[in-house]
Amino acid sequence: MDDSASTMESVKTCLSLFSEAVGLVKKTQDLLPDSVEKEAIEKSLAEAGKASKLAEAQIAQALGYRLCQCTFPPQVMLSVGYKENIEEFKCTLCNKSSIAPSIDVHIPATINAW
Repeated sequence: MDDSASTMESVKTCLSLFSEAVGLVKKTQDLLPDSVEKEAIEKSLAEAGKASKLAEAQIAQALGYRLCQCTFPPQVMLSVGYKENIEEFKCTLCNKSSIAPSIDVHIPATINAW
């Protein structure tokens, strides 16, 4: 593994740990009494979660993953195999495929009878 791939993997691990920490804090915030501080914590957690997702998408894109634009930050599309010798990627959220559906064009015999 070269230095850049190793660095990207380390950053990805760090972001994953950060996301887990944000999740744990979210669980404990419900124990806090309602207050201005609790609202500030909720807002900060929402912003941190969004920043984490955006960073994850940027790292995935830098590693060569495809992104689905069904949400912002974008969702990472994962490989699900091959379709007609083309690797297919699908969004885990909306299930959109990277391969466009085939369209059958039917030309009525009366038009083609010239």
